[in-house]
Amino acid sequence: MMKLLIIFSICAALSVNMVFSLKFLNNKECLYGKGRSYRGTVSRSSNGRRCLSWSKARKSWLSTENHNYCRNPNNNLKPWCYVRKGDRIVREFCDIPKCFKPTVNPTTTPTRPVDTEWTCGERSAQRMNKIVGGSFIPIESHPWIAAIYQRKFLCGGSLISPNWVLTAAHCFVDGNKTRLQDLSVYLGKTEIKETDPEREQVFTVEKLIIHHKYNEQNFNNDMALLKISNKKGQGAFKTDSVRTVCLPPLKTYLPPGFPCSIAGFGKERFGFSSYSNRLKKANVNLLSSTDCKRDESYKALLTDNMICAASPDWSEDACKGDSGGPLVCEVSGRMFLFGVVSWGDGCASENKPGVYTKVTNYNNWIAKETGLTEYTKGLMYPQK
Repeated sequence: MMKLLIIFSICAALSVNMVFSLKFLNNKECLYGKGRSYRGTVSRSSNGRRCLSWSKARKSWLSTENHNYCRNPNNNLKPWCYVRKGDRIVREFCDIPKCFKPTVNPTTTPTRPVDTEWTCGERSAQRMNKIVGGSFIPIESHPWIAAIYQRKFLCGGSLISPNWVLTAAHCFVDGNKTRLQDLSVYLGKTEIKETDPEREQVFTVEKLIIHHKYNEQNFNNDMALLKISNKKGQGAFKTDSVRTVCLPPLKTYLPPGFPCSIAGFGKERFGFSSYSNRLKKANVNLLSSTDCKRDESYKALLTDNMICAASPDWSEDACKGDSGGPLVCEVSGRMFLFGVVSWGDGCASENKPGVYTKVTNYNNWIAKETGLTEYTKGLMYPQK
């Protein structure tokens, strides 16, 4: 049975205009970061020794894979392999060329005035405590994350401007008939069952906009917008725990294997009876459409409005309760919202990745519905 998943996403008001300049080597033959997503064919260690087949090495790592290519299954410093050294089998690192990273280059200031107090995609903290399947994190490491309540916790979302939160359409089972007075949005929240008035901001929902082409059968166009305001009729204000996330330019492409992250209050394991009380983060890599469709159940449901992501060893994933949350990817120090947690078959199951609504297909829709001006460079500015 298909189970709803969830993550987080969104963008907002920048004081400078930017444009993506993407340059990549073939992702299969180069590595990002520590190379956990590397799937190339280098088969000799840095010392020139021929790598042993993972299956013949009979070790715990990748023992079922019948090849001898360098990999990094245990999040080591970089890809490695088993080699024979005398009468011993040992690990040795491999030399893998690094991929070129995408850059965001400042250009000219925008033609319209913008709110210079808000710059998107900035984090004020990145502390975390490692646990199985992800990490507990403070809200300051993902300060755009919204917690949406319908009397009780409902879904995640992303702050894209002081007055707008982006989330998933499937969160609202009553669709456009959802009672707005039953909804509330919390920003700056680290624990869903606790209140921290020094960091949190609370809002009512003035308007719910569900994408007009949302299909609840296959979750196509699984996207919704919430217009929020506080008791004074104002939107969010910038603090260390409340900030906006960046929207990437229209139709921006990131290659398979690109590292991203998801965060939310979803269940820590499939089948758990309750959500996580504390905010959690997991690292995932983008998948190609071919890899995403390896499981037969995905082929009939996947559309061009969706992207897939998973951790290399399938141990980390979004799960029920993360829905509507962000899939964010870092570019030149800023976090860009590339996906909204949508659906998946189970949680952290092999060859059954998380599926996300592809945000870059919806720049025009977001601009039209919110009144945020979309420039040709793809970033959002508030109209004055």
